[in-house]
Amino acid sequence: MSHYRQGLVLEADPAAVYAALTTPKGLRGWWTQNCDVATEVGGILRVRFGHSYKNMCIERLEPGHEVRWCCTGAHIAVDQLAQKDEWVGTHLVFRLTPDGEERTRLDFEHVGLVPAFQCYDLCSNGWRHYLNSLQQFVETGRGTPHELEAECVN
Repeated sequence: MSHYRQGLVLEADPAAVYAALTTPKGLRGWWTQNCDVATEVGGILRVRFGHSYKNMCIERLEPGHEVRWCCTGAHIAVDQLAQKDEWVGTHLVFRLTPDGEERTRLDFEHVGLVPAFQCYDLCSNGWRHYLNSLQQFVETGRGTPHELEAECVN
């Protein structure tokens, strides 16, 4: 069974994409404004989306080339899901390859996120949205992350 994958070409150099994946400013700019961001291998990245959260152990940081996280904790606060922690033990891999001047090919894999998971459709749609947000962020300086204001009204 294949896991979730998505590739896209970003109009930004690999250093800019790497910064968006590894810094508090970057992750708050495209994924979620509610996060705590470690910046070293072995550190923990905590991202929150209202009552849902994911904790990631940073496994690999290869500047300009690869970022790899392992999900160590998760809760997806959706009533229809019987198992709310399906992400635990999955790996998120971002591979960056220069693709011409000021362009980067991003190959993203969520290893372990498979169609048999109850959350697969929800998470696949989420990745399409947030990877599009990452593209907007690195190309224009403004993405569409989960916003703290959205948590205040829910």
